[in-house]
Amino acid sequence: MSTQSRPQRDELMRHIEENWSNLNTLFDDLAARNGWDQQHGTDWTFADVPYHLAYCNQEILIRGIKAGPNLPDGEQELLASADAINAWNARKFAERPADQTAAQSVLQWRRTCDEIRQLTSEMTDTDLDRPFWMPLFFGWRDVREGFLFTRAHDWGEFMQLRIYMGREDPIPSAGVTRAYLKRMLGSFPLFFNPEAAAGRQFTVVMAFADPGVGAFSFQVADGAVAFVEGRLPQADLVMTQSAETFLKTLTGMLDPAEAIQSGLVQVNDLDSLATFGQLFPLP
Repeated sequence: MSTQSRPQRDELMRHIEENWSNLNTLFDDLAARNGWDQQHGTDWTFADVPYHLAYCNQEILIRGIKAGPNLPDGEQELLASADAINAWNARKFAERPADQTAAQSVLQWRRTCDEIRQLTSEMTDTDLDRPFWMPLFFGWRDVREGFLFTRAHDWGEFMQLRIYMGREDPIPSAGVTRAYLKRMLGSFPLFFNPEAAAGRQFTVVMAFADPGVGAFSFQVADGAVAFVEGRLPQADLVMTQSAETFLKTLTGMLDPAEAIQSGLVQVNDLDSLATFGQLFPLP
């Protein structure tokens, strides 16, 4: 590997480093006031977050880069459903030593970050095309997929922890926020219902109020859907919200109906919103 021609790699790592820096800010705050025992959703405490990030780094990105195409068949575990992923997370948490402290988990996570830095320090954009086993949903992809997952996953974990901590900072950059939204919204076509779309023309715009983030669109026509970066004209449905509100509704932190009723999500037409639900029956 050389240090030539790597704009994609550099942008991905710049965003990942930004997420890590923001997470470190939150972890340092929690360490300073010993706030690790606070509740994080229904099942976790704040102390679970660095441990979760550490094993995700190790088991997904680091292992995938190191093994490449040589990952043994018996180790090619595919987690193809939310239930399978939940079971995997439960299994990984069961492996954590009972006496492991939050500080030790933070150190464990930071060591995995350092290992990723070392593994990727000389990567070029060509190296992003190398085979990579993505255990979540996809199976064989390329190294780029590992970066894309880590960038979006860590943004989501940072923002959820920030919300539960009651903080409004650090504020992520528009670039990494847009990258997270692109990945999440880009997965919506996986849930597209072509039968509901038969004979229908329908355009959706997802607009975000965060400075510099912009909008994404879905174009439904002839039983197919296209995901488009940017705002398409003459949309049937326009939903406007912040990236934080989108995260909350996506992860179950906030009921979508409540978000609409409170004005956190602004919708131009409720009938079109119902159509969107038919076209994209999200789990």
